[in-house]
Amino acid sequence: MSTPALVNASTLSELGDVIGRERLEKLIARFSQALADAFPEVERPTVEIGREAHTLVSMSGMLGCDAFSAACRTLEREAKAGDGITAPLAEARRLRDATLGALSENSLA
Repeated sequence: MSTPALVNASTLSELGDVIGRERLEKLIARFSQALADAFPEVERPTVEIGREAHTLVSMSGMLGCDAFSAACRTLEREAKAGDGITAPLAEARRLRDATLGALSENSLA
């Protein structure tokens, strides 16, 4: 089984072809800000964390941030099930930071 990409360049390229490079750059900037704000290190209800994960699943998937999207999907599922979310939340935070770094390294410039 292969590991999902932090940033799938092919997905970003295809999206850029569809919506244009300028709009893609703006979308990435907004998503990067959402990532920076995601899953803060404060106590919050599990249901709230699950909703945040749900929102980030599709945003990250659309932009080719496959590993983060998968981690958010797992976190959402665990939050809905009422299971412990400590490990999936830690993984989502780790991938949030790694994805932010990968997005800035793979800028469209």
